[in-house]
Amino acid sequence: MDIDSIDLYLEKLKNGTYDNHMQDADLADFLEVVKLHDEEKFFAYINLLKLEQRAQILMELPVPFMIDYILATDGTALAEIIEELDSDDATNLFGIIVKNDKDKSDKIFSLLAKEIQDTIIHLMSYTEKEAGSLMQTELFSVPSYKSMAQAIELLAQLKQEGIGMVQHLFVTDERGKFIKSIPIDDLLIEEREQPLAQIIEKFPKSCSLQAHDHIDNVIDSFTKYNLTTLAVLDHKGYLLGRITHDDVVDLMHQQATQQLYNLNKLHENEEIHESFIKSSKTRSIWLGVNLVNAIIASLVIGIFEEILSTIVALAILMPIVANMAGTASVQTMTVIIRQMALGNINLEALRPIFIKELNIALANGILFGFVSVAAAQVWFGNWFVSMAIGLSMLVSFVLAGFLGTTVPIVLKKMNFDPAIASSVIVITGVDIIGFFSFLWFAEMIAL
Repeated sequence: MDIDSIDLYLEKLKNGTYDNHMQDADLADFLEVVKLHDEEKFFAYINLLKLEQRAQILMELPVPFMIDYILATDGTALAEIIEELDSDDATNLFGIIVKNDKDKSDKIFSLLAKEIQDTIIHLMSYTEKEAGSLMQTELFSVPSYKSMAQAIELLAQLKQEGIGMVQHLFVTDERGKFIKSIPIDDLLIEEREQPLAQIIEKFPKSCSLQAHDHIDNVIDSFTKYNLTTLAVLDHKGYLLGRITHDDVVDLMHQQATQQLYNLNKLHENEEIHESFIKSSKTRSIWLGVNLVNAIIASLVIGIFEEILSTIVALAILMPIVANMAGTASVQTMTVIIRQMALGNINLEALRPIFIKELNIALANGILFGFVSVAAAQVWFGNWFVSMAIGLSMLVSFVLAGFLGTTVPIVLKKMNFDPAIASSVIVITGVDIIGFFSFLWFAEMIAL
C-alpha cells in the first residue's frame, strides 16, 4: 500500500466517512505499513479506532509494534483495552506490559475490575509450557439437567455480553464437573425441550486435558482428533476453560519458528521489526560461541601443521570433508528434532530410528567416499591424498549420523531444548572429527 492510500484512509477515518469492513488481520497489516512509513500516523490511526476494534487490532500486530504502542500509551487507556479482550489475550497483553514497563503495569492492574484481576492472576500462574497458559475462561457451559432451549437462551445472552466464537457446548454436572463437549451444529438438530443429559448420550467421549498438562499434549490432541475446541479441567475434573484452534495454530507456528531460529543460532523471539541493537546483541552472542568452536577446530588442524606444509592438497580438500559431514549431520539432526517436537519419536523405542539413520550415514559415507577418491585422484593424482579423503569421508559421515541422532535425544532426556544446544555440539564435533580424521589418515598413509 502506498503512502497516498495511507493518507486517504486516515483522512476518511478522521472525518468519520470511512466505513471499515476490513478483517482485523487485514487492518493490522495495513497498520504495519502505516508504521513503517510514518509512526505518528500509526499512533493517530490506531487511536481513532473504536475501543473494541483497537483492542483486537493490537493483538494482531507484531510484538515490537505492540511494545511501541504500550510504551507510548498511558495506563488508563491500556487498562480499557485489556478489559475489552478475552481472558487469554488480556493475560498475554498484560504479561508483555509487565516485561516492558513494570511501573505502568502496576497502575494498569489497579484500574482493572476485580474479576479481571483474579482471572489474570490465575492464568499467569501457569508456566508457558502448561496447557493452562493457552486457556481462556469464557465458554459456553450448561449443566446436563437443563434443556436445549435453555442452552440456546444462555448462548444468546453470552453473545450479547461479547463472548467470542462459540463452536462447542460444554456440558457439566450440577457441581461443574465436565461431562462432554458437543459441537454446536450437532445440537441444532435436537429437540428444543429435550434435556441435555439425554442428548449427550448419543455422542462419544470427549477429549479434555488438565490445566497443568504439557502444551505438547494440547498440540497432539488437536492434530490427532481434528479438534476446534478443547476443554481444560482441574485435577478433580471441574471445567476451568477452553483452548481454541486459533491459539494452537499460533503456538505451532511459534514452535516451528523457534526450532528454526535455534538451529541457526538466533534468539527465539527475534522478529524482522526488532530494533537494530537488540537483534545485533542476540546474534553476536551466538557468533561468539561459534568463534570459540572455530578456534577449537583450528587447534586440531594445528596438530598436523607439518604434513599440511608438505602436502598442499590436504589444505585444499579439508573444507570438502567438513562441509559434507556437517551437512549430513544437520539433515539428520533437523529430522530428529522436528519429529520429536511433533511427537512422532518415542524416546523409549529408539532402536529402529537409530539403526535407520546409521545405515543412511554408512551408505552416504561409502558413496561419497568413492566419489571423493575419484575426484581427488583426477585433481591431484596422489593416491595418498585420495585414500585419505575417501576414508575420512566414510568415518565423518558415520559419526555425523551418530551424533545427529543421539545428541538431540540425550539432550531431550536431560530436559534441555535440543534445538538450542544440538547444533552447537554436533557441528563442532563433526568439524573436529572431519579435520582430524582426514589429516590423521593422510599422515598414516604417507608414513
